[in-house]
Amino acid sequence: MRFGKIDHYLLLGGGKLLGELAITLTKQEKKITVVTSPRHVNEILPDIGITLATLLNKNKIPYISLSNLNNKIIDEIITPTTLGISIGAAWIFKSSFIRKFNSRLINLHGSKLPQDRGGGGFSWRILRKDRQGFNLIHLIDDGVDTGDIVYYEEYVFPAFCRISLDFQKFSTNQYLKFIGSFIKKIEKNNEFKHISQTEYFSSYWPRLATNKHAYIDWSWTLFDIESFICAFDDPYPGAMTFLNGKLVRIKDCYCITTDGKFHPFQTGIIYRINSNSLFVACNEGSLIINKLVDKNNKPILDRVILGDRFYTPGKLLEQAMQTREYYSASGIKKG
Repeated sequence: MRFGKIDHYLLLGGGKLLGELAITLTKQEKKITVVTSPRHVNEILPDIGITLATLLNKNKIPYISLSNLNNKIIDEIITPTTLGISIGAAWIFKSSFIRKFNSRLINLHGSKLPQDRGGGGFSWRILRKDRQGFNLIHLIDDGVDTGDIVYYEEYVFPAFCRISLDFQKFSTNQYLKFIGSFIKKIEKNNEFKHISQTEYFSSYWPRLATNKHAYIDWSWTLFDIESFICAFDDPYPGAMTFLNGKLVRIKDCYCITTDGKFHPFQTGIIYRINSNSLFVACNEGSLIINKLVDKNNKPILDRVILGDRFYTPGKLLEQAMQTREYYSASGIKKG
């Protein structure tokens, strides 16, 4: 397929990547329109520390925030030469909306398809230690990440990527180069091959909510505990557990096995403390914790007493396994 003449880019969604792409296209003097949602417009962007609204305003890029795309404003924006680009969009695109673009509505997907459909960002991939990076563009259809793939590239995340923020920062830089290459091909009227997705290879992963799902099960292996904490580290609030009856959050952790293995009844016990770290007994070795905060995000590493134990009540672990969160354009759905 060829996209034909494109002289207007409609960016739909939110997040740092959308903001950076909007700035890049504006500097290239391309005509753009940003349509975001209430959920995204006031969200603090990781590594920048400001909202999407502030970022766009600082760069004098106008935007529209809509809870529902069934709006006359959208109809007036879309033209026969508009390319719609979804970047983490919060809306579910209906058939009537998709048809308005005449096969010029695409989605940017940052992982392999059809194996990594759904949400959860990099957290699911950190949990399963997947270091394969993907930049992928597919046409939007009625399904969830099911449209034909038209352009992609793959790479490997470097070893320094450990927590979600590391992966996000590295992938954003990769994606901006990738999108630039894609737009150049469109402007040259290059042909793109459709690659249909094979359903029997597909996997879907639901969205995660740190405050509901990120409870540490200390019966897991050392390495599973480490990857779980990394998955909910920055830009998220952190993995949760309890210490002396109070909720705490853990970030910045590493594994070592040089102190040997421990009995299951020793799991969670803080057996050594130095000036900067806690050493915690786990099934297959030790977890070194460098950052511990209370429920108000106040550092409490210096308050820990040797011999204290981390634990998570079974009821909370069961709730985490049973809870599924649904998001709308305004945020987490209630009820």
